[in-house]
Amino acid sequence: MPDTSPPNGESSRDTEDLGQPATELQDLPLDVGDRFVRHVRGRIERRVVAGEFLGLAWTAPMMMLLEFIRVPFEAFGQDRRS
Repeated sequence: MPDTSPPNGESSRDTEDLGQPATELQDLPLDVGDRFVRHVRGRIERRVVAGEFLGLAWTAPMMMLLEFIRVPFEAFGQDRRS
């Protein structure tokens, strides 16, 4: 594994790509700890996962309906070809 230590003795927290929301928090005059960053990331990740499940909850029934509609057409189509 390559050495990923930051140059000039900077901490890995300073050079780590934190994404847009966490980058905005870096400019605050208060020093936030790693616990806060983990807490914010955890909340964001939970919301993303919930959104994915919600999207699946909308998509899965539609896909099942399309499959149930497709099956009879394929079955009758094969009978005519024989």
